[in-house]
Amino acid sequence: MKSFFISLLFIVIIGAGGFALYEYVAEQTRGEGPSVRTVEAVRRDLSEIVNATGEVRPVLESIVKSEISGRIAEIKVEAGDLVERGQELLKLDTVVLETRLREAERSLEAERLRYNQAKRNRDRSAELFERNFLGEREFLDEQTGYDIALINTEIAQTRMEEIVEDIRKSNLTAPHSGMITLLNVTEGQVISGATSVSDGTDLLTVAQLDNLYMEANVNEVDISKIEIGDEVSVTFDAHPDLEMVGHIRSISPSAIREGNTRVFPIRIFLDGSDDRVRPGISATVAITIASSKQALSVSLSSVFAEGRDRFVFLYNGVEFERRPVELGVGNLRYVEVLSGLSEGDLVARNRPPETR
Repeated sequence: MKSFFISLLFIVIIGAGGFALYEYVAEQTRGEGPSVRTVEAVRRDLSEIVNATGEVRPVLESIVKSEISGRIAEIKVEAGDLVERGQELLKLDTVVLETRLREAERSLEAERLRYNQAKRNRDRSAELFERNFLGEREFLDEQTGYDIALINTEIAQTRMEEIVEDIRKSNLTAPHSGMITLLNVTEGQVISGATSVSDGTDLLTVAQLDNLYMEANVNEVDISKIEIGDEVSVTFDAHPDLEMVGHIRSISPSAIREGNTRVFPIRIFLDGSDDRVRPGISATVAITIASSKQALSVSLSSVFAEGRDRFVFLYNGVEFERRPVELGVGNLRYVEVLSGLSEGDLVARNRPPETR
């Protein structure tokens, strides 16, 4: 029993000594550095980037419509086909037009016969009038009959030419070279002719895919930072591994409303082409508006603001002190420090408790 109490006493003494040693080491450790998490001011390359999303569009794209109404007799292309300017795309049924053409030709022939008859009567009347064998009134009546016959002949000629033109229009051709990106109709479908740009049936779309651009909207707070001609990077949601270079071609002079913000539409022309990039796909443009090589920088979360003042909490080896800083280029993670810090300085990542 005595040996048991001796062992128990020994264990208690060892435990108390270990706890005292732990408290001593912890106390020494607390004096070696700050209890608040810190980050070091280091040098890194920084770029300030404005991102915007948009849609890829072809520079040259045409929606093909027919100028006349009718039934589609034959479609000679499919979506995805490459076509050349003037290549036949589809034909409308011309049975009714050909019937009208034959009637117009017969009408023109009849009017020409009437014209020839009126011309002979007029010439005979003129001769008799000169010899005083015919009164002036009768001569003028024959002249009027000739004039009417001439007008009717010209009208019949015009009507026939209009029908011939409609027959020509029934054969639709490609307005320019490109790819058939949309085919909206089928054979046998009855379509309406376009009397204006907004009227008529959309038949198909031809687009040149070797010249593409994207439209995007830039927030009004960033628009003054970009210029026409700036080089940009364009990525595509459908092809995450694809990146293309482009240049800003135009910037709208006036803003439009997008939700609760005002934005400026811009156009970006892509340099080169890629078979994977098709009209209509979404794209994201990254516009570098400022950059700095080997900039002294800290984490963006370690910079605090009061009004227009910017400052950090610098650790001086004992405590944190407020230090005003001048900032430069920044992104979503880091910001350049132009003055107020030196390389290797430690600053608080969040506001120290004693400064709150």
